[in-house]
Amino acid sequence: MTPEAARSQIEDLYEASAAAIAPNGWEIVGSWLDCSPSSSDLRVRWTLSTSRVSPLPGAPADLIARAQRAWQERGHRVTVERDTNLTPPRWILSDPPYLTGTHPDGSFFTLNIGEGLAYFDATSACVPGDILQLNARTPSP
Repeated sequence: MTPEAARSQIEDLYEASAAAIAPNGWEIVGSWLDCSPSSSDLRVRWTLSTSRVSPLPGAPADLIARAQRAWQERGHRVTVERDTNLTPPRWILSDPPYLTGTHPDGSFFTLNIGEGLAYFDATSACVPGDILQLNARTPSP
């Protein structure tokens, strides 16, 4: 997978999530992270964190169900859990399952929704790429 494909995969999932919940009002931070095992094997991963803290257009349980369908359409094997230890309590959509770590390739995808807030976080697998070149030509979203 190329760096562009890794970034595109995550941004497509974010856009589908936002469309399922509320398309506007998100704060977005994306960046390349270095995951090179050595200076001769240049590798990177794309990470995207977004948040929306304002009234949502529906009940969190209904919105997470809509997002779940969008994720499944994109091939993600997702779990949905309710975490009542968070304030406010949240519905968590996750691939891999919530609080189990990452996939073997280091990637993970989560969306959590509570009353008046939503957070999306994802990190791609490591892919061949030079972080200095990517950061020079690819601004954050």
